[in-house]
Amino acid sequence: CRIENCDSCFSRDFCTKCKAGFYSHRGRCFRGCPAGLAALEELMECVEGCEVGQWSEWGTCSRNNKTCGFKWGLETRTRQIVKKPAKDTIPCPT
Repeated sequence: CRIENCDSCFSRDFCTKCKAGFYSHRGRCFRGCPAGLAALEELMECVEGCEVGQWSEWGTCSRNNKTCGFKWGLETRTRQIVKKPAKDTIPCPT
């Protein structure tokens, strides 16, 4: 096995089990997951995380289902999930 920080290989260029403290992703071992990936601690693997879109504009102020102007109400905004995570254990942000 020619992979740095690897304990067990499928081939000399593909790691199947990394040394303790390292995360596995696509046959390589990483101290921390690369950008855009999330760590699954229990499996010590890097998986694709959740992607969310841009925030919408703020909605109108409302209170008890009535428009309230600018005081004592609630304004909301939303964003859509662009890509769901690979595993259900990595939640998308609110």
